[in-house]
Amino acid sequence: MVHPARVKSKGLNGIPHLPFQEFAVPSLEAFLSVLKKAKIRDSEIEVSSSVESQHTMCSRPLIHVLMMTAKGSGPAEYRDLAALYQYCPGCRTAVRVL
Repeated sequence: MVHPARVKSKGLNGIPHLPFQEFAVPSLEAFLSVLKKAKIRDSEIEVSSSVESQHTMCSRPLIHVLMMTAKGSGPAEYRDLAALYQYCPGCRTAVRVL
């Protein structure tokens, strides 16, 4: 599925991919590099793997990549989920889930 050019041109808070967009990635490190280059303000990237969630195409465990942003300051600070990705090291594909 290809998104129309008018949708691609709109900035989504600096996040480089649209929701449900699937794309090829040579490695997890290369993918994290792309996210870091986006320089989302006050963002942190968290990586976790899950044995319970497997890629339906190859049955390998998926790696979850979360982009979190800080909201507020001090003791009332909380973190907001800006984007959620799933990466399959077997197929070398990633998809933005949220």
